[in-house]
Amino acid sequence: MIPVPDPNPIFYACVAHGTAILAELSTADLPPDLAAQCLAAPPRFHRHYSHTTGGRIYAFLMIDPLVFFAISDEAILGKPHTLLFLRRLRDAFSSSTALRRRATAVGGDGSDSLPHLCLQEEFLPELRGLVHSAPSLDEEPPPPASSPQPSEFDEDHKAREKKCGKGKRKMVISAGNRDIVDSDPGNGGSRMVHKVWRQHVRAIILIDLVVCCLLLGVWVSICKGFECITN
Repeated sequence: MIPVPDPNPIFYACVAHGTAILAELSTADLPPDLAAQCLAAPPRFHRHYSHTTGGRIYAFLMIDPLVFFAISDEAILGKPHTLLFLRRLRDAFSSSTALRRRATAVGGDGSDSLPHLCLQEEFLPELRGLVHSAPSLDEEPPPPASSPQPSEFDEDHKAREKKCGKGKRKMVISAGNRDIVDSDPGNGGSRMVHKVWRQHVRAIILIDLVVCCLLLGVWVSICKGFECITN
């Protein structure tokens, strides 16, 4: 890790490709393998994640296969502003076409076998500027529900998902009766709705007839035929 002498609410920041650190900057005395340990087990099924312990915030912003990671001072920066810093870091890296192309080229098939700090020389000035201009508490933090803009690294993944989902018909399941209705306008969804409604009506009428027959049978058995009527 390359230290910076001036104190800063961002103790550490890096850009990683999987578990391979592409570029990093440290402003505090941290264990040399701390970042590697954090990147070895990133939280799954999250786009962004943060954990606070010992007055420090460990924050991740993940856009597969890239991971933007930072350690910040909880008392000075807080979680929302740490996430804001990571988004600025993501935007700075994404705006550099040369860096993205080099990371993809060095990674080859997209594996984690990238040389350690292979983008350190190119991206360090930008990273140092971002760390020294960390978001102020006076700035408006990003809304929690907002999602980051897609990068070129996950465009192919989204295209594959769209291709796989193409041609699938939308099925609507009613929570009340669990009937499945085909809502594809090309397949006559309205006709299916009427058909299901007619089936329900027939079922209700059939149930009423069965109940009436049962009551009639009970009444006949109690009266031993139709003697109750004749007497």
